[in-house]
Amino acid sequence: MHAKSSRHFGIETLAPGVHVAIATPEGFGLCNAGIVDLGGETVVFDTMLTPMAGRDLVRAAERVTGRRPSWAVNSHWHGDHIWGNSAFVGSHIVSSRTVRANILKLSRPQFDGDRREMRRELPLLDGPKSLYSKADRPLLRAWFEGVLEMPRSHRIVPPGVTFEDELVLEGSRRSLHLLTYGGGHSPSDVFAYLPDEGILFTGDLAIRGFHPSVGSGWPVSWISILRRMEKLSARSVVPGHGPPGPRSTLSHTRIYLQEIDRIARAAIRDRTPPRDLVHTPIPSQFRRWRFSFMFPGNVSRAYRLARTATGRGRR
Repeated sequence: MHAKSSRHFGIETLAPGVHVAIATPEGFGLCNAGIVDLGGETVVFDTMLTPMAGRDLVRAAERVTGRRPSWAVNSHWHGDHIWGNSAFVGSHIVSSRTVRANILKLSRPQFDGDRREMRRELPLLDGPKSLYSKADRPLLRAWFEGVLEMPRSHRIVPPGVTFEDELVLEGSRRSLHLLTYGGGHSPSDVFAYLPDEGILFTGDLAIRGFHPSVGSGWPVSWISILRRMEKLSARSVVPGHGPPGPRSTLSHTRIYLQEIDRIARAAIRDRTPPRDLVHTPIPSQFRRWRFSFMFPGNVSRAYRLARTATGRGRR
């Protein structure tokens, strides 16, 4: 392994003592992670998909900051952000109380279900009936293989330190603010903010160059959360997936969600049958984004939520 990277990620320095591990398409990391030197203590934000990537992340943090991580933050309960927790032996795992509750309730069923589904889908990935574009297949193959290389007995480690709305981790060099504005992408989404550097680690609240997953989220609440985040004095945004970008990364994700919600509400107004939603064309500004296979499901999720909100789902 290179001193500052691995097959699972590459390291980019955003500011002195502030780094991002950017997931590689062929690795078993899948999500991005942050490495922050507080001064006296090191924090890692999100522990990636697998303990294999997590172990390399621990070593990378040690190499760029001079110490093992004291803290590891979980942005939300989804496995691609927390299954590396088991590699952080001796670190305090921290998140919101709701994230901890969801990990305890949902992570093992997700892990077992993913292993069953991915074992079936992996041989079909390059087949003539594949649902996935050729551009997306290398990343999906690594995702599936990473999960399947984990043992069935993989130990899921929940956060041992929790907070309600905000927790500030203080060091001699800087402070890291951990915040949650509630649930948008998931029932509880934690993000990290470095006010002095103007850097945000968003988890999956912001995505760059990929269709975000709305499958277990609430677009309207998510949009409100992003509006609040846009009021922070952020200059750099590290999304859960995709390369780091400017502050506009937040608004680009928000605009996508607004468009999903608009399409869903128009379908309700026009009495479009739910089965026809899969034929909804992707708006032109999002056609170059990766993981386009998520778009139909995102529209269907927004449709169901909007239909319930308007009362039609109860008829």
